[in-house]
Amino acid sequence: MKRSSKDSRKGTDKQVYIVPAVDKAFRILSLLRNEGREMSVLEIAKATGFNSSTVHKLAVALNYHGALERNKMNKKYSLGIALIEYGEAVLSDLSTRQTAKSFLRELVEYSGESAALSILHGTKMVIVDIEESRAALRASPTIGIIAPATTTSNGKAVLAWLSESQVAKIIQKEGLPALTEKSITKPDVFLAELAAVRKRGYATDCEEYNEKLHAVSAPVFKSEGEVMGAISIIGPSFRMTQQQIRRFGKKCVETASRLSANLR
Repeated sequence: MKRSSKDSRKGTDKQVYIVPAVDKAFRILSLLRNEGREMSVLEIAKATGFNSSTVHKLAVALNYHGALERNKMNKKYSLGIALIEYGEAVLSDLSTRQTAKSFLRELVEYSGESAALSILHGTKMVIVDIEESRAALRASPTIGIIAPATTTSNGKAVLAWLSESQVAKIIQKEGLPALTEKSITKPDVFLAELAAVRKRGYATDCEEYNEKLHAVSAPVFKSEGEVMGAISIIGPSFRMTQQQIRRFGKKCVETASRLSANLR
């Protein structure tokens, strides 16, 4: 199998050769990631359009290498523990993550709450590093958590600095799901919120994603001035008051600005 793609460095077309079995294996992994549940061989075959025999063979191979786990009771498959190990290896080499370490610790010291670094991956935000609060009751986000960019403060912090067409595509793909009673579900209200984020410099999430959590986030920019992610302060909703949210938001903006400067 071969696909044509544009080489942006030379402005010429080039052929990218795809190994069919590898391509199918990654499509199975992507399906299980997106579904977030165990699936049988027949379910995977139906969702991908692959032959069930092919799915079975690939699943057995992926299970052998730890990329898939097989539930012995119901014979269904889910993502395997080996993927975590691979992910941790990638994250350990992520230069942005290393640079951000001290800035996240600074946010924890300042706020007493947990801090996180997230990056935009396609239409979703991925948490790539965290520093947890020392408080007994604290927010404990997990490295590797993926959420639609339309549902979180870190997502709003990034979307506010993307073009209108980019934002429209992300909303079209991810939607504006009602995760809680306070989730923003109307496009016009969401766009107005992004305008407010641009004006004040930081985004907020007051129980929009999780009923028990509040969060503030500010955008982080790459060397080219393109927004790449966000840093956040996250804490229990009973402890992060509106006054604190404003104060933490300003601190996030200032800290994210210094982090961005270090990435240039």
